[in-house]
Amino acid sequence: MSPTQRFYIQEHLIDLSRSEISCAEQSTKVEPKILQVLLLLAQNAPEVVSHQQIMDEVWKGSEVVPNALQRCIARLRKVLGDDAKSPHIIATHPKIGYRLMVDVQWLPENKPKFAAMQHSLSLKQALYIGLPCFLIIMLGLVTWWHTQPEALEVSNLKQLTYTDAFESEVTYSPDGQYIVFNRHTHSCQSHIWAKNLQTGIEKQLSIEPGFYRDTRFTPDGRNILYTKQRHCDQSKTTQHEPLQANCWQINMLNFATALKTPQVATVPYQCQANSITRPVALPNHQYAFLSRQGNTQTLIKFNALEQHTSTLFNLADHSVYMYDYDPIHAQYAVLSFNQENLHMLSILNKRGEILQQSEINTNNQQLQVNQFSIRFSGHGNALLAFSHGKLYHLTLDGKVTVYQTALNDIMSAQSHPLTSNIIAIKGNKDTDIAQIPLSGELDFKTERVMNQSVQPYPSFARSKSREKYAQFQPNGELIAFISARSGQDQIWLWDGVQEKQLTHFSQHSKIEQFSWAPDGQNLAVIHQTQLHMVNLNGETHIIEAPAPLVEVLNWHPQSGIFVTASQPSAHTLWQLDLDKQTFTAHSVDDVQSVWLSDHALYISDFDGQVFKRMLNSESTEYKRMPTLNGHSLALYKEHFYSYDTESGHLTQYSLNGEFIEKLKPLKPFAWKISDIKGEYVLLDQLIELNQDVVELSL
Repeated sequence: MSPTQRFYIQEHLIDLSRSEISCAEQSTKVEPKILQVLLLLAQNAPEVVSHQQIMDEVWKGSEVVPNALQRCIARLRKVLGDDAKSPHIIATHPKIGYRLMVDVQWLPENKPKFAAMQHSLSLKQALYIGLPCFLIIMLGLVTWWHTQPEALEVSNLKQLTYTDAFESEVTYSPDGQYIVFNRHTHSCQSHIWAKNLQTGIEKQLSIEPGFYRDTRFTPDGRNILYTKQRHCDQSKTTQHEPLQANCWQINMLNFATALKTPQVATVPYQCQANSITRPVALPNHQYAFLSRQGNTQTLIKFNALEQHTSTLFNLADHSVYMYDYDPIHAQYAVLSFNQENLHMLSILNKRGEILQQSEINTNNQQLQVNQFSIRFSGHGNALLAFSHGKLYHLTLDGKVTVYQTALNDIMSAQSHPLTSNIIAIKGNKDTDIAQIPLSGELDFKTERVMNQSVQPYPSFARSKSREKYAQFQPNGELIAFISARSGQDQIWLWDGVQEKQLTHFSQHSKIEQFSWAPDGQNLAVIHQTQLHMVNLNGETHIIEAPAPLVEVLNWHPQSGIFVTASQPSAHTLWQLDLDKQTFTAHSVDDVQSVWLSDHALYISDFDGQVFKRMLNSESTEYKRMPTLNGHSLALYKEHFYSYDTESGHLTQYSLNGEFIEKLKPLKPFAWKISDIKGEYVLLDQLIELNQDVVELSL
């Protein structure tokens, strides 16, 4: 018997299995449909449940007599002793729905007969029955111990998509018969697709292309929810993702209708300036999602009927970065970093109140600063997590264990709602580095060879792994860049003829940025939360920091080294005074990159927005510079050089962000500027993005 089969409303015991309501030793038989209405109100208490939701979930599209719902409510009020004129149990919200006004006490499953009989047993009977039970329990405990996540291994991998496009954001339907995913043909041109796992037939569901993310079903499986990211004034779709989008909205497709023919999405949550991620559907036309409010990430609830948003959860002294919702138990799992830089897992009820909170024991130094992405398991009793390509099992009390699989390139994952299978996106991103003139055209020809994609511009140090973030050597001719060609992210050097590996960090090396010393004789880089100073011979020494570090952003001649740390919140800016060997935290987080001039400090966040703060001012306020694109920006000789997403040009700006001139158009997938020196630009270019849907069997 399910725990939701029996519950109390005040002194009334509702027993769905017997279709009766009991009070003071008197029982009244009530029709099952009427009790289903009461159950729905109880599951959503104290929220209002709309007329449409009740009709959809209780009658499920079947024809009903007029006023059927009103008759059900009248019958419930009569049995519960409620008064429609002055209600104290069921409130009526005219033209909207109904609401349960009292608390609900849920009863567990009925106790086994053994538990009810045990007090009447004699000692001999207890031993006769109890000893075998004890042995069975012990055997069960041993079996449980040996079937914990340490023993979970992926036994089989089945590839489900094989197209030249790349897929992302895959999810199972609640019945497990379909998968739904994004299929990208260009960075800003994706569609929502569905695949029947039994027939293998694929269907495009969306009719309009866009930059879509966070695809998932509503709990009842009727609709598909996803975010759309774009410029509010974007009138046409380009081949480039909206790097500085200032509009986020929630889209929804009716699944059954879209399976027949692609549909135009409805928009429950209209264009908003603040970014939103991972929207989920809640009962009664409400939605939850993460959104940045000021300097903190906050879990938000949006009521579509009332067009009202409210804060659902925002924990003081914690930096929230991920969450998921379990509709079975109506609870949230929220991940955050606390002030000691520890991962914390908070389990919340539907009102955002903490039910339990646990520290996540990672037992892995790299995982201490890496963020997890999570989804509840099909039964809601654990979490499937992934971080930097690896899958993990995460219990609700914070125990994390890696799945035994050879895969190291997982990008999203979800448990099957009924079986032990896992649906996932796996793949790799092949990027190279190009050096092109600052102005004028580059005349070149690229020959296509077997298994080789054509590059937008000629690449140096070409490999099939990911090369990124190239930086010119100050006072020298070398170029340093990050490459995983030797198996892990390392720093390599290019002398114009050949490449050479400079660092030899141990496994779990993950590097996104580094910085040259102003004299060009050393580099600063973070490896496993520590600051490493590396000379040109590859010799390294560590500078101790008061907090676990994330990335090196800039090494300035006068101001020292700027880094980010995950304390007191995610990607907080810190500054190292090399003379005093002291670190100072700045009151700004979510920092991706830093640039400095003689008079100002410039930072960019992970949405690509750029902000400026004057160094000679007492004010610590950061002013936004809307013309600059923080995802593709370099500062050289008192000018900014940035990729303008509107024109597709490499563009020059003043230190105040004022437009000076367009220099040259950049090719699609080759727009990410990393450095400028003299008359040359270094940029990352995408050669191939290979992502497919796979299903893992345990």
